[in-house]
Amino acid sequence: MKTDIAPSAPDCLLLTQADVVSTRRHDLLERNRLLARIEAALARMEHGRFGVCTQCHGPIPMQILEADPALARCPDCRNVC
Repeated sequence: MKTDIAPSAPDCLLLTQADVVSTRRHDLLERNRLLARIEAALARMEHGRFGVCTQCHGPIPMQILEADPALARCPDCRNVC
């Protein structure tokens, strides 16, 4: 007969149902935030305002947009708030 000799995880490493629900809720919120940023960027594209800061209306540098195409504000405006 084969028995399981693997040690069981200490109680501090076991996730409770509340932990799992909390983690899933956090993941869903993050996905919704990302989706909203992407949809906003697509709307700016459709209206010819992609790459234009929504705060100062100046250009957002292309190298910054390449790193994060969903950015809505230029580096100067992002640093202010």
